[in-house]
Amino acid sequence: GIGGTFQYGYNISIINAPASYIQMFMNTTWVERMGVPLESNVILLLWSFTVSAYPLGGLTGAVVAGPMAIMLGRKMSLLVNNVFVIIAATLSGFSRMAKSFEMIMLSRFFTGVNAGVSMNIQPMYLAESAPKKLRGAVALTSASFTALGLVLGQVVGLRELLGGEESWPLLLASNVVPALIQLSALPWFPESPRYLLIDRGDKESCI
Repeated sequence: GIGGTFQYGYNISIINAPASYIQMFMNTTWVERMGVPLESNVILLLWSFTVSAYPLGGLTGAVVAGPMAIMLGRKMSLLVNNVFVIIAATLSGFSRMAKSFEMIMLSRFFTGVNAGVSMNIQPMYLAESAPKKLRGAVALTSASFTALGLVLGQVVGLRELLGGEESWPLLLASNVVPALIQLSALPWFPESPRYLLIDRGDKESCI
């Protein structure tokens, strides 16, 4: 869950705290490029594109999640899904250094792709892998990790932590930490028995 639906909740909430700083960064970057400041309605439009890139990426991730789950398997799909977050964290973390607000927009798109994939494949993987007696409780942890992500995103986004004017790129890049945790832990977990039997036809591995 920490690299799955947690990311969905976390990345929804971390974008709220640095909103004003990112809009200032957009204006400052534009002045350095063109020599003239942006109008307030144009800044608002750019910010709208930045925020909207996340659900657009989520839609893309949700569309590719099904084929990924069949081609790669549930566990491997979740592992590969972390690549999108690593790309996103790199883009947002270096956006101010590169003086490019477009990198933040692209970062939010890749973050959305990660969320779209994980929201579909994580519950599938858990439901198919959990023992029969625990299946309902285990499947419900998807919602628990989403809520945990929302809460921690709000906490980390406090100005006293990473929500300040100087540290907002680190805040946006902090989603790489859950991805690294999942990359280090998930390989030790089993593959979904249902995938092994039905999609791979590997009865021995399933058992």
